[in-house]
Amino acid sequence: MTTTGVCCGRCVSAAAATAAIRRQVAGRTVWTPEALAELDRLRAAWREAVARELTAAA
Repeated sequence: MTTTGVCCGRCVSAAAATAAIRRQVAGRTVWTPEALAELDRLRAAWREAVARELTAAA
């Protein structure tokens, strides 16, 4: 589990992934390489969750 509350992203909903991204970016003005890497990982988890939910809905 990361500081944003999302692990690998394979078990979270799109809504949970969105919330994690919002927590990551809230109030941030400086982006370290580590923070950018975490944001990239969260975005990947979000994309996976959306794709999984769209596939399930089809």
